[in-house]
Amino acid sequence: MISNLVTRKLSFAVIFILPVFMGNVAYGKGRTSGILPGASPKDALTVDANTLDFFDKEQKLIYSGNVYVVNGPSTLNASRLIIFLEDKKPATNKSAGNDRVKHIDAEGPVKLVTQDQISTGNAGSYDKADNKVYLNGNVTITQNETVITGDRAIYDVTTGASSVYGDKKQNGKIRSIFTPKND
Repeated sequence: MISNLVTRKLSFAVIFILPVFMGNVAYGKGRTSGILPGASPKDALTVDANTLDFFDKEQKLIYSGNVYVVNGPSTLNASRLIIFLEDKKPATNKSAGNDRVKHIDAEGPVKLVTQDQISTGNAGSYDKADNKVYLNGNVTITQNETVITGDRAIYDVTTGASSVYGDKKQNGKIRSIFTPKND
């Protein structure tokens, strides 16, 4: 009971402290696009979850339970989301800030919805240095009537290029199903 109460108080306190640590995430300074595919650097990043734990020394946030992320037109659902921040940097003025998110891990099941695709997998991640989104394990990507399955997918946020890799259980093969529209 006390542990649960402490977690709730910590989570409540972090809600007010988080904007200071995150810098200017909502405006995406230092990014060429949003964190999620399809989002722009001007799109706000909103995270809802049952619990939030913040680890100041490690500069790490852990969202747990019914995690729902909105970044512009894109959404992400996961069981748990771990956000790693770059080291704290002193602000030179009140308006100074940068995008401190350096890496995100999503534990599944993971569901990523963009304007024209639904992608699912066992786990996912975003790496700022590479500016890529990774989806791993039982990957399914659906766009209209087209369905692609594999074991791993990589989306380059900068270029918009995607790659899907096969499941070793299926001899390294991917499967694409193209269903014609009935007009």
